[in-house]
Amino acid sequence: MRIDLHNHTTRCCHAVGSMDAYVEAALANDIEEFGFSDHSHWMLHAKGPRYAMRPHEHEHYIADVRRLQARYRRDGAQPFRIRLGMEMDFIPSRLALAREAIARHDWDYVIGSVHHVGLGNMQGDELYATWPIEDICEVYFDAVGHMVRERFCDIVGHLDLPKKLGHRLPGGMLRLIEPLIPDLLANDIAVEINTSGIDAPAGEVMPGWDVIALLADRGVPLTLGSDAHAPDQVGRHFNAVFARLKQLGVRELVRFERRQMLAAPID
Repeated sequence: MRIDLHNHTTRCCHAVGSMDAYVEAALANDIEEFGFSDHSHWMLHAKGPRYAMRPHEHEHYIADVRRLQARYRRDGAQPFRIRLGMEMDFIPSRLALAREAIARHDWDYVIGSVHHVGLGNMQGDELYATWPIEDICEVYFDAVGHMVRERFCDIVGHLDLPKKLGHRLPGGMLRLIEPLIPDLLANDIAVEINTSGIDAPAGEVMPGWDVIALLADRGVPLTLGSDAHAPDQVGRHFNAVFARLKQLGVRELVRFERRQMLAAPID
């Protein structure tokens, strides 16, 4: 079963293409469960361009997903479903705002992501030019652990994000990720395999295959997302990922419906 649960829209201000075009791309890639998960409006922004929808766009985003769900739903031998999700920034000072948004709508899933440590942007060069990668990773994974213990989300997004721009922690990140596993299991939270990292300076999925192998061995649920910001990125690199998962002995991923985790067997 092919799933892709991490896809954006132009409301995030750094994606292109109509929502219909993303759905059509999913169908062309034989994806059976496709999820929109655009950035939450409470993301931190420095002065300048935005990277998430504005508060007044929140309801319009949901309405558009509902419209597409009705239009594209397919049953029978080739079923297709669109799922309503959101990539929600975990910001402790804005946790009440996030929880209110989670409670107000009938989400299929929530991706929790840490995009900032303090006011530093994890995807900006300035942070890495200013701080040692060891300090960045320490603070970042502490925030991820806090997010998991809060049971903030159903899926952890791009778990080893500090490497995305090509900055590598000496000795790797396993020693910082392994302590998260008991809390991931206790809170029934999945980790996404985010294929956008292959097209970034990191040059590999997020998290890396050493981490994926550890998570799979410990029984942490895994799911899949292309983190598409353009229709032609939907389902990117999935064939290679499925082949590698089979080599690791992974036989199923997970999908979500109304925040319930369900099995998605790998064909």
